[in-house]
Amino acid sequence: MDSEDLLPAEVVAALERGATVVTVNQRAARTLRLGYDRRNRMLGRRSWQPAQVLAWDAWLSGWWSRLLLEGLAAQMLLNRSQELSVWRDVLEEDSERQSLRGMESLAEMGAKAWTLLCGHNGRGRLREIAVSTDTRAFQRWAQAFERRCRNEGYLAQANLADEVRKGVASGAFEAGTGEVVLVGFDTMTPSQAGLIEALRDAGVVVEELQLAIPAGDRLLIEATDGAEELRACALWVKSFLADHPDGRVGVIVPGLEAQVGEIDRVFREVLAPELEAIGAGPGPYEFSVGEALASTPMALVALDLLHWVNGALPVERVSALLLSPYFADGRGALSARAEFDAFGLRRAKMLRPEISLEEMAKLVEQARGLEAVSAALRRMRQVVARRFSKDDTLTYAEWAEGVRELLEAAAWGAGRDEESVEYQARSKWEGVLDELATLDFDGRRVRFREALEGLERIAGRTMFAAESREAPVQVMGPLEAAGSRFDAVWFLQAGELSWPMTVSTSPLLPWPLQRELAMPGADPALEMDFARRVSLRVAESAGTAVFSYARFAGDEAGRQRPSAALDGLGLEATSAETILSRGVVREIIETEMVEDDVRLPALPDRVIRGGAALLAAQAACGFKAFAEQRLWSSEPDVAELGMDAAERGTLVHGVLELFWKNVKTQEELKAMTVAEREEMLDWCIREELRSAAARSATAWDVAYVDMERSRLHTLLGGWLELELERAPFEVKLSEMKFDDVRVGPLRLRVIVDRVDLVDDGGGEDGADATEPAEMIVDYKTGRAEPGQWLTDRPDAPQLPLYAVLSQASRIAGVAFAKVRLGEEMSLHGYATREELVTKLARLKDAPTLEAQVEAWRRVLTGLAEKFAAGDARVRPKKYPDTCEHCAQRLVCRLDVAVLDADMDEENGANDE
Repeated sequence: MDSEDLLPAEVVAALERGATVVTVNQRAARTLRLGYDRRNRMLGRRSWQPAQVLAWDAWLSGWWSRLLLEGLAAQMLLNRSQELSVWRDVLEEDSERQSLRGMESLAEMGAKAWTLLCGHNGRGRLREIAVSTDTRAFQRWAQAFERRCRNEGYLAQANLADEVRKGVASGAFEAGTGEVVLVGFDTMTPSQAGLIEALRDAGVVVEELQLAIPAGDRLLIEATDGAEELRACALWVKSFLADHPDGRVGVIVPGLEAQVGEIDRVFREVLAPELEAIGAGPGPYEFSVGEALASTPMALVALDLLHWVNGALPVERVSALLLSPYFADGRGALSARAEFDAFGLRRAKMLRPEISLEEMAKLVEQARGLEAVSAALRRMRQVVARRFSKDDTLTYAEWAEGVRELLEAAAWGAGRDEESVEYQARSKWEGVLDELATLDFDGRRVRFREALEGLERIAGRTMFAAESREAPVQVMGPLEAAGSRFDAVWFLQAGELSWPMTVSTSPLLPWPLQRELAMPGADPALEMDFARRVSLRVAESAGTAVFSYARFAGDEAGRQRPSAALDGLGLEATSAETILSRGVVREIIETEMVEDDVRLPALPDRVIRGGAALLAAQAACGFKAFAEQRLWSSEPDVAELGMDAAERGTLVHGVLELFWKNVKTQEELKAMTVAEREEMLDWCIREELRSAAARSATAWDVAYVDMERSRLHTLLGGWLELELERAPFEVKLSEMKFDDVRVGPLRLRVIVDRVDLVDDGGGEDGADATEPAEMIVDYKTGRAEPGQWLTDRPDAPQLPLYAVLSQASRIAGVAFAKVRLGEEMSLHGYATREELVTKLARLKDAPTLEAQVEAWRRVLTGLAEKFAAGDARVRPKKYPDTCEHCAQRLVCRLDVAVLDADMDEENGANDE
């Protein structure tokens, strides 16, 4: 579409006559101004006056400024934030207010109802609306709001058109004899229509311009469902642009905001498949809708930095800051930041999963590669100390300046190109801070927490959309398309269930009054009439117009027909199949099989980290062991409130180790009184919790440590009672480290939880024992069963590993010490005599425990050999259970279909 098509001849003529063109929205005004500038450049002009094209709101504000300058008005025009502040004050002062809604939500509802009432000339009907609890409440609020505005000299945006109308109608100043051309207005509220009529009465020429392109093809496409409809649209647009390389296509979507993700996915696949790669740039299409500024990545970082001033931030949010390119000029040294995040920040010992600004500064001070982060944190702390005292009460403008200074200290979004989206977002953010400063209109002073809440509210209401790239395909809502022109347009979802769109009425205004004043959503007939006008305007905005609908609108919605709003458009009906049949056919390429015969380098002749966990991973899946132990692939630690399960388990190990270092045998345990035993246990618990208690910075931390102390006392006190019931034993070693043990070709480092010396009564063959036998114990605070050891791929090979490292003939038993409250507390495992354990498990295939140990030796040696040989096949032991919580799923890219087929073949072979 060339500039002459972008700028209709009627608009050109109006601008050349000196008329002011007023559009229904900013998008239409921007498009017409762009077309005007392009036209002047094509005509070879070196300079020209800017086109007098304004959106309605900007044009109306201009009239109000004129009234102020001529001394005909003195009220202060409230912006959105100021108006909502007044509404919140009104609500807080209402002693009769009863609502489950939050204050902010009620203020928004009240402001919206007031806008409806004023826009439809209903202010004089306030006394009639008290017909229910909600409407009586709104009556009180509206009257109080009106009194406040009158007494303080405020003017709400909803009253602006009426005030300008009064000024024009009074004849107190010359409205002039100029000309106004209205573009893109499908309808007007009564207050808008009243202002236009007053201008006409004052001698202003007002013309409503209906832009229409000569009709070409007009089609009605029926699709089976929504997915087929969207794909047909994308294929048709692709075909149209192929035939019209300079064409401009509009795709109109009712309720676009909720469908951006799906439309983007399909359009990217069809219109620009080369951009499907992660990190690819924008496609040949763009969306008119934006998102709340507070939801954009750059603003989220800014808000997190500001929340850090108030106190500690959750570790997950600090992690996001550390990895963000918008903090501390984070475009470089990302690898150092990621390494610190995984191995420094997330593994820092914290009872609460949060960290303060001061604590973070200390953590990164000595970290390599984080000099920029350390410097930013240092500057931030200086600004906080100087400007952000928690007890200070300042104006909003002073807090806004403090925010600017803090973000500058944090190098927030530094070094961004002026053409970048980030630069545009920063400019929008500056506007938000300016709006925050306007909350000083009532003279109040606030603490920073309240100022930050106000800033978040404004950023949440402020919509941000990157400047238009003038992409050939514009995806927009029906109302946003007003005033736009295209070479072709496709209107999606034009079925009777989705068009006209459902419009909600206000719960604060009586429904009969809303219907009488023709407010949106109150009269279905009016909504249908409005949809007809919009549909006609869309059809006339392009030479080729296509409307489509899905025959089946969803499981709940059921079957539908074309919307009645399309009647009279002269559409030629056809099926989406005619488009899909000409669609893009992707070439199917045969899978190329490559023999993976590359041998992995031999393991170095040194101790391999991982210990028993390495063998457990190999048993679960060869690829899991390879990724974790040879690629060092691991998922980041997840911060939890208090200690996680692993830390609590380590505490149990530490307390019991310390206890048995002081109490060597069961005989000594039995000799202690209950008080002595509890005193010893309490001392051991205090010693193990000493470091945690030292880190207790708040009352919550202290309470948590006390709760953990009480939990350990209850749990381990019960365990010691069970130890008293066992056959006599002496603790030979506890938490013993073996730094270099051989299992097949591997050299491992292992820690044996505990080995007891017991009398096995001569062993399984009944012979006299010349020296005590050994009982190998593995503490478990989670669920565990000895049956996990009796397969070729054991889930928990720790105890079998400890057993094969010992002399098999001297082993009297191997057992889990299940340190769990309730009936599960037991010493559960295999033993030569039943009294050596509190719960005896039965061997299945091995005749004796000594034979079972030898079987374990063969199994663990086999696993060690597979790991050493580089057996990295994706072969989970039990799919899908093995894969459910595996951290390597993203790396292995498990093909579930192939795996299921392989499993079926394997199971079939086993059945034979």
